[in-house]
Amino acid sequence: MSVDTQSSVDTQNTPEARDARGEIMEAAREGFAMKGYYGTSMGHIVKKTGLSKGAIYWYFPGKWEIYKEVVMEQTQSMIDVVIPKELSLPREEVADYLISRGERLIDMLAEDSVSRLLFVQLMLDAMRGREEMMELAASLRESITEDAVSILDSIFPDEPLRVDSLSHRDLVGIFVSVLNGLIMNLELMVSRDDAKKSWRFLVERVFGGVGIDA
Repeated sequence: MSVDTQSSVDTQNTPEARDARGEIMEAAREGFAMKGYYGTSMGHIVKKTGLSKGAIYWYFPGKWEIYKEVVMEQTQSMIDVVIPKELSLPREEVADYLISRGERLIDMLAEDSVSRLLFVQLMLDAMRGREEMMELAASLRESITEDAVSILDSIFPDEPLRVDSLSHRDLVGIFVSVLNGLIMNLELMVSRDDAKKSWRFLVERVFGGVGIDA
């Protein structure tokens, strides 16, 4: 997958380094989810981890680098649920696979409010016109889109999936938009069961044999 989750500084050679980095990431993840990027200070991360600012800066150049890595790592975990690396499927299994994996992702997000809030905060800041957040959100969407389009192209290499004359990229865009909406509203205006129904309907509409040339 194309979301780069490599650490800003190569500090993962020892268990001690990995533990400290993980503590920083988890403390930052919680802070960014609850208060947003702009409301979370380095002091919050210092307090939560018990590490000094100097120690934190040894792992990451600054708060922005921590934030980007937290968001990218969380994004990659979601990608891996739905479209893991080296995914290869016969076309007749695509619908059942996507329904199952999509429902698994919905369950994961419904049970992890921190993950949901992390993306809600990102979307809100992007909607408020924060340029760096707009660029990050667009970059994440493009990365996810490229991965998904590549997989569709590999499953339907000779005769593309045909639904209302939409291209693979168009279809992926629709799926990503629906997922964004579910993330923003899950367990707020949309229940877990209703989210699964919406996902199932969309997958069956696109991959349930409708519009696929024999």
